[in-house]
Amino acid sequence: MRLWQVIPASAKRVVFQRAKDSNMSCPASLRFISLLLLASASGSSAAGALGQPTVAKPSVDAAEQPSPAIAYSQEVPLWPEGSQVLLDGINALAHEPWAWTRPSYLVYSPRHNSSRAAVLVFPGGGYKALAIGPNSTLGLHGSDVCKWLTDAGITCILVKYRVPNTGCNWNSETRRHEQPAIPMALQDAQRALSLVRYDAQAYGVDPDRIGVMGFSAGGNLAVLSSTGFRQRAYAAIDAVDQVSSRPDFAIPVYPGHLTMEHKNKTPKAVAAQALNTDIEVSAAVPPTLLIHAKDDPVDPSYYSEVYARALQRAGGSVELRLYESGGHAFGVRKQGKDTDRWTEDALAWLRGIHVL
Repeated sequence: MRLWQVIPASAKRVVFQRAKDSNMSCPASLRFISLLLLASASGSSAAGALGQPTVAKPSVDAAEQPSPAIAYSQEVPLWPEGSQVLLDGINALAHEPWAWTRPSYLVYSPRHNSSRAAVLVFPGGGYKALAIGPNSTLGLHGSDVCKWLTDAGITCILVKYRVPNTGCNWNSETRRHEQPAIPMALQDAQRALSLVRYDAQAYGVDPDRIGVMGFSAGGNLAVLSSTGFRQRAYAAIDAVDQVSSRPDFAIPVYPGHLTMEHKNKTPKAVAAQALNTDIEVSAAVPPTLLIHAKDDPVDPSYYSEVYARALQRAGGSVELRLYESGGHAFGVRKQGKDTDRWTEDALAWLRGIHVL
């Protein structure tokens, strides 16, 4: 039996509404629906990568599940059980039908020739879901992007941050962009950075060569974590939080929510050219490589252009790579578009800043 056949009608309506809310084209909507329904990242959640369920997870024939490109070695919870940050998140998301409330990260280690560098990967999903299902262009559990990184000698840390509505998001009822009362996605990103750095020796990683990479909403999270490191989004709870959460480099890929449009400012033409005030640019922002396709219909390429200009004015180190074609959500899978070369460009950039 197919997964779609056993999902209740009420749940189907939620899925279609979330795709519609994201203003996606028909193909993108179908891909988003597939990701929402099929995403599965650990056995700790009966609704896969979306977290605490309201319906039981149906069984799916093993033949229908693609094998991940590579397997992760371990899954690490971000927060101690019973910690206030974790409990506050569970309470805040209690009314959401498919909330992911127990964030963690998956560790993918290179088998040979480790560079001792690490990249924390933040998947997309509009801050509504985690796009790491079997149809994701990042691969099941993010395994495709992590295989690419580990083949280059980089430890890949796939971060399963809390959703939904844990970062800037679109509210279909009010028709406005909203900010969450608790910035849980940023809390998770900061905690993950400190935790990986705290345990860097165990992962065979240099604590001074840990960066972030994010896609779409995850790209926004990569921007926020690489600019807002001076102040934690939560009260420190243990020794891990005494370790820096500043990444050593950042690669936001088609990042969203970067302009004042997402603060509901008007006129739109003016808001579109102003950097979102949630983003604190300075010369202390780590070296940044921005990746974007000019024909992106979801997160327009001017988002990255606005951010790049702001970083340049602040004295930051930034490079912007704009590709003629590729659209949105191209991930790391080849599709015969100009964006197919972004992965090689990114590795060349990492070599240029002496990470590789």
